Amino acid sequence: MSNTNNLILTQQPDKNLSKLQKQFNAYVQKIDELKLRLITDKQQIEIITSTIQKEVAPLEKKHLSKIADLVFVFDKHHDDPFFKRKEKEKIAHFILEKSVELIERAGVEELIPIFNKYNETGTYEELSEEYEKKNVASIKDTMRYEFGLELSEEELKIDNAEKLEELFEQKLTEKQASEEAKKTAKQKTAKQLAKEEKLKKEANNISKSARSIYTDLVKMFHPDREQDEAERARKTEIMKEITAAYEKDDLFELLRLKIALTSTNIASLTMADEQLKYYNKLLKEQINELEASLWELHNQATITNNGSSLFQRFGGDTKTMKMKFKKTTNYLKQMINELDRNIDVLRFKENMRRFLKDYYAD
Repeated sequence: MSNTNNLILTQQPDKNLSKLQKQFNAYVQKIDELKLRLITDKQQIEIITSTIQKEVAPLEKKHLSKIADLVFVFDKHHDDPFFKRKEKEKIAHFILEKSVELIERAGVEELIPIFNKYNETGTYEELSEEYEKKNVASIKDTMRYEFGLELSEEELKIDNAEKLEELFEQKLTEKQASEEAKKTAKQKTAKQLAKEEKLKKEANNISKSARSIYTDLVKMFHPDREQDEAERARKTEIMKEITAAYEKDDLFELLRLKIALTSTNIASLTMADEQLKYYNKLLKEQINELEASLWELHNQATITNNGSSLFQRFGGDTKTMKMKFKKTTNYLKQMINELDRNIDVLRFKENMRRFLKDYYAD
């Protein structure tokens, strides 16, 4: 973690901190906190992923395998003349319900022949193909008639729903951008144009500020003219940090490096209010980017079977993580044991009959 205190503006004996200086301090602290959270949360997700592979995934696989075994028990009973027509209908319903769930959600393809045996409206392959065709037609209709998007002859030939959804998103983004540009162009006033020009100048000044710090550091730490081998190696590593910060437009890191490496007082870098405004603007943009990265990390990690992200399901401090994993693995073990008992009991047709008596096929 960087030394945030070096970047904090302190009150001078004869002068209170201005609003801009207080804002600068708040932004510096926020960026440091967000950077630390990104590092620790990434590490946590790596631990979560590794633990899932070692402890949870094998149990989930075993659990699905036991459900499939139960489906096969039902399949064996279906052809037994011991069972009446209504009972066989319930058996078939159970088999279809469980097999389609395992095929669709868990990819248990060995149940496809079982599904095909009991489904009266077509094989799984036929139904999948039919669904794909309907889905493709529906997406094309939505694109053309609801959103007014034009499709070329080649695009109309696309028969893959996933590719079509990607095209839909691309065309919709392009259309929205075009409409927004036209709308903005029509609505721009002299005042807005002047504001845009001001923003451009501010952006140039911000770039100059970062470039100025970068240039100063390069002059001091470029290793090429260094004769001492150890010092050249040290400066080479420092230059890697400086260049990485500059390439990322990371003003926060450039400021930190200049202060840490040169013992510069932060106040001397930000004495002018106009300069401080530029720093604050860039730091605020960096906060927004870091917050977006953190949100993406938390919400776009691999989604688990229950619909939550890995971080939502297993995140927390070390004690909380262990507790969540223990709860999950204990639950899976309990479900596996229960399935084992059900399989042993339902192998006997008399027990299956008692089960079917209370089983309602929706």
